[in-house]
Amino acid sequence: MSRNSLRQRALRFLVAGVPITLCDYGAFKLFVLAGLNPSWARAASFGVAFALAFLLHRWWTFGSTTPWQRDLGAYFAARALFFLLALLLFTVLQKGLGLGPDLAFLLQVPVQPIGNFLIGHFLVFRSSKNSQ
Repeated sequence: MSRNSLRQRALRFLVAGVPITLCDYGAFKLFVLAGLNPSWARAASFGVAFALAFLLHRWWTFGSTTPWQRDLGAYFAARALFFLLALLLFTVLQKGLGLGPDLAFLLQVPVQPIGNFLIGHFLVFRSSKNSQ
């Protein structure tokens, strides 16, 4: 299996998700321990995790060779889009269908990683190395 195959990139995307998630949670806990309001701590930890995710996915998952400035805007837009779609689905499941918040959360979880991977693979991190 070549580095450029869809399957290889999907596996790398999932593997990279572990340190990204741990970074997000760890930064959140540190910001809260430092006295930051939990809502602000969550926003700040998302920023830290976003930076790590961008670097890992650009370099390791997709092997992008395009200028990072071009990738950054498109990557941020994709992350924001799928965050909003997941939030919309969560709201529909919870308020529209009457599901409990835990079940609604679990059902909407796949929206962001699947969407982020597909957008990253096909649109954001396009280069001669991964344009199969």
